[in-house]
Order: sequence, then C-alpha cells, then structure tokens
Amino acid sequence: MSNLEDKELEDLDFYDLLGVDYNSTLEDIEKAYRKKARKYHPDKNRENPEAATKIFHQVSKAFEFLSDPTKKLEYDNARKARVAAKKRYEALDAKRKVMKEDLEENERAARLKKQQKTYSEEPEQIKVERLRAETAQRRQQLAEKLKRRAAEFKASK
Repeated sequence: MSNLEDKELEDLDFYDLLGVDYNSTLEDIEKAYRKKARKYHPDKNRENPEAATKIFHQVSKAFEFLSDPTKKLEYDNARKARVAAKKRYEALDAKRKVMKEDLEENERAARLKKQQKTYSEEPEQIKVERLRAETAQRRQQLAEKLKRRAAEFKASK
C-alpha cells in the first residue's frame, strides 16, 4: 500500500475505525466520519488532547482512503492480502508454526546482536565468564521453549 506512509496506519482496519461495513456507501462513510471526527476532535477532548489527536488523525486518514475510489480499491486489496496472510498462518500445522516462530526468533536475536556493542575491550577471563553465562541462559530458554512447544504439539493432535 504505497499511499500509506505510516506503518501504524497500515495495521488499522479503517472500516472498524469508522464503524462502517465493507459495503457501505460513500454517504454512510461520510456520516460515520463526521460523527467520529466530532467525537475525537482535539478541541472537544481537552482532558486528553494527545490521544484525541492521534485518533482524530487516524479517522481523518481512514476517511481520506475510503472516500477516494482509487485509494479505497488499493486499501481493500491490501486488507484482503492481510486477511489472507492471517488465514494462511492460522492454517499452518503445529510443527510448521514452531519452525516459523523459531526462525523469526533467531532473526530477531541476530538483529539484536548486530545492534549491540561489541565487547572487544574486555579482559579474556571476563569474556569467557560472560559467554558462559549467556550460553547457560540460552540453553535454559531453549529447554523451556522445547517443553512448551512439545506440549503445544501434543495438544494439537
């Protein structure tokens, strides 16, 4: 969805946000937008203007996309793709889910490790102790994870 610059907006369901149905007319969308815009306008919510501004911005973007036929079509296609991806994930069997989650966790760990500062200035003994502690912690996490996943796998059968 190229027009959705904001990653946060990409995960929103504009129809739910405005409280309209997928098949709603432009008139219904405009009516729902006006109602929500009045409700969340920052001037009307002086006790929490930051939250109101955020929701008001989201409602405005939702209306912008759903009122323009081209953007609405683009949004609807992206929404359908998200729903299909969610269904595909739910359809994965337990073993594949475990493998997918392991892969994602390993990728996150690799990204985190890459971002961390290297400890090249540590004395050799401190490095060895730190690595032993990290290894022991990782082994414990993997053992717990394996037990949990085995239980999930047994439960899914």
